[in-house]
Amino acid sequence: MTFLVYGLTASALLWLWSRFVQRLSRGAAIVLLLLPLVFTGRALLTDRVYAPLDLSYNHALSDLHGQIIPWQSAVRAALRRGEWPLWNPSILCGDILAAAAQPAVYDPFQWLGFVLPLTLALTFGATLTFFLAALSTFAFARSLGRGEAASLVAAAGYAFCGMLAFFVAWPLGRTWALFPFVLFATRALVRNAGIRESRVRDALLLTLALALVIVAGHPESLLHVVAVGAVYGAFELACVRKPRALLLAIGAGIAALLLTAVYLLPLAEALPQTLEHAIRHDLYAATPYEVMLKPAIRDVRIARTFLPHWNGVPWRGEAQGFDPLSARAGSLILGLALAALAVAPRKAETWFFALLALACLSATFGTRPVAHLLHKLPLFSMALNERLAYAAVFALAMLAAIAVDAFRERPRTIALVLLLTAVALGVAHALTRDAQLAAHVARALLNESAVAELAPLVVVALLLVLRTRRVALVAVALLLLQRASEDGGIYPAQPRAAFYPRTPLIDRIPRDARVAGTGTALLPNTAAVYGIEDVRGYEAMTNRRLYDTYPLWSQYQQAWFNRIDDPTRPFLSFLNVRTIVDGDRVFDNPHALPRAFLPRRIRYERDPAAVVPAMQQNADFADLAWIEADYPPHEIANGSGALALHRDGSAFSIDADLQSAAWIVVSETAWRGWRAYVDGRRVQTHFANHAFLGVYVPSGRHRVRLVYLPESFTRGRAISLATLAILAAIMFAACRPRFST
Repeated sequence: MTFLVYGLTASALLWLWSRFVQRLSRGAAIVLLLLPLVFTGRALLTDRVYAPLDLSYNHALSDLHGQIIPWQSAVRAALRRGEWPLWNPSILCGDILAAAAQPAVYDPFQWLGFVLPLTLALTFGATLTFFLAALSTFAFARSLGRGEAASLVAAAGYAFCGMLAFFVAWPLGRTWALFPFVLFATRALVRNAGIRESRVRDALLLTLALALVIVAGHPESLLHVVAVGAVYGAFELACVRKPRALLLAIGAGIAALLLTAVYLLPLAEALPQTLEHAIRHDLYAATPYEVMLKPAIRDVRIARTFLPHWNGVPWRGEAQGFDPLSARAGSLILGLALAALAVAPRKAETWFFALLALACLSATFGTRPVAHLLHKLPLFSMALNERLAYAAVFALAMLAAIAVDAFRERPRTIALVLLLTAVALGVAHALTRDAQLAAHVARALLNESAVAELAPLVVVALLLVLRTRRVALVAVALLLLQRASEDGGIYPAQPRAAFYPRTPLIDRIPRDARVAGTGTALLPNTAAVYGIEDVRGYEAMTNRRLYDTYPLWSQYQQAWFNRIDDPTRPFLSFLNVRTIVDGDRVFDNPHALPRAFLPRRIRYERDPAAVVPAMQQNADFADLAWIEADYPPHEIANGSGALALHRDGSAFSIDADLQSAAWIVVSETAWRGWRAYVDGRRVQTHFANHAFLGVYVPSGRHRVRLVYLPESFTRGRAISLATLAILAAIMFAACRPRFST
């Protein structure tokens, strides 16, 4: 089933590309379609799950297990409820979903996976990401005039580089898989800017490429992709000197922003409300770069770029604390890239990609001058610029393609460079294995990782010296074998039954209130997969006000969930935690408050900073709640009455029968975007207990409705739909089939 959906999707994309953008030969199309199976074939052909369901296999993939998969599950749950996936009720007392970026709600390639169950959609998504990286790299190399075999070498080198192999199931990987598409569209726009019938179509192509990168769901990578794309665009403009292309590119960029406004406006609204934005802006950007990067981490990144198995790999039980941030693409890509400098030194593109590789390697390694310079630039100062390793590998792959095209003209020169590369890597490998080089060099060079690195270089070099026909195709095959042996084991192919299995403990947890586990019981975020609402969790965008309340009920853990050690804390009762999971025991909390309730007293505060310290002294949140309002600080008795809460998906309806006017407090995280209505009339919400919702309701019987529907979303939706209609009309009028090489 998974292979059928992938086959139909990839075939349709290949046909559309060949029909409307760039002609593909049948042989190249078949190879590109089958190429991802080198990594995902076992899972794809047997309907297994290409994901780390058992974290003992590779703990480095814990974010995929605890964030990416639960996010996708939450998106599907929202769609099943018949609502747009704006809100995730399963974690952190309710949390943003679409506005969190990485759930990638607007990624059309993720939509294609909705025809499959989530277990199989994970395999489909990873396979499609490999395919998109291979297709767009192949297409870009062909647009530069590279032959098909050379373009396949580049495609395999980039699609299966270490960074993509590790992050293939992350939005980070999907974003960078589309990076060559942005360069392809940029080049087409610049080169054809003087051709009237091509301008609109190329501008639309760049708009599409940028829009897909935006909605892929990783804003930091979007910054990097657009920055490198702009540098490449400037290079192309300098080569062809068509200034009109600059205006077209700016227009395409504006169109892409308008088209994705439904994603960007809620994201822009949510970011200032997050803990992570404060950390990146106030701490990370303000800290000198040399203070942040530890020399040991830098050395590991450098070593793994040239020796992928240096110090072992965690998925074989050989290493701990694995750092995936390296620009490893295999020795064959590295050797061919070096050979390009020898065989094509006069080509402008040779030196562009060489300088791009050096600059991005400097960023990856955290070395001067690039890493330190980027850390001083706006936006880049808050980004993990080490992830420019993707661009470094891509540049090396383009250089490798140049060398492959020179196999016939300069075989001996290329062979010499490959052999010298093999010798250098062999010595480096031996030195890292044992300090007593003379006694142990043979054993060091005969281990599996050394053979995987050195053998392809030697074989291709010998074939070049012998002037063997089709040596380029042999290079493709050897490169695939090399990458599969080095990084093909990062993800396991596991049976569907292993996908977050239901256990008797899970089945004993009620679904009518919130739950919390002590320690690592009921690992947070997985609640979304089981249809449970957990007050704990960890996100890439954590509500800052909710984080401020952590000392009242949990322990913050950097880059992980907020751990609960004492389930008797009064604030947990306020959070509607009715069920506690302690190891393999499940027990009730008799003091849990309803999700919406009437506290007996209200304390008004103007200053948000004064609320949390005051709440730390409170032992009964049913008695006293804090409301932030522009009144002098004082306490009042709250009104009384009866409430009946009803759930409508992620929204709430409250039937209130109040004897006197009262504040209703709802323990749902108060992200900006909540709307409150009393009898259909919109009213203002206030912060209650620092991070939650408070609504003032007059006396009498009323229907109160709370719904998370940010105006940033509704405005963005209107802008996106209007832009889509305009672009569709332009495309319908201007787009005809064309072919380019």
